[in-house]
Amino acid sequence: MAAAFVERMAGERYEPLSAGVEPAAHPRAEAVAVMAEDGIVIADTPGTALTPKLAASSVRVVGLGCDVEEVCGPLDAPVEQWGIPDPGGMPMPELRVVRDTIRRLVERLVARMDTEAAVR
Repeated sequence: MAAAFVERMAGERYEPLSAGVEPAAHPRAEAVAVMAEDGIVIADTPGTALTPKLAASSVRVVGLGCDVEEVCGPLDAPVEQWGIPDPGGMPMPELRVVRDTIRRLVERLVARMDTEAAVR
């Protein structure tokens, strides 16, 4: 969800990538549905594994539900932990709250990254 919101909000300024410590073979149907409600189409593609090499090529790594450095070890990129609960099995009303929370956090992230880019 976060990568899709970054893509929508930042256009070509940033290249978001959704990756996970245990990537899924397909996005969850309920996540696809809740994002479609917000006008975002999530492609039915396999997940990408978060590796130290991938993290090293990143400007920032955002951990939604788990401490990525605890699982992956220290990473060569700034890491933010957002503490979003795993949406698996959530009823749609709760999943909408998670989606909206992620949207707001992404808005703040994009604004911070724009500010950081402006002062470089």
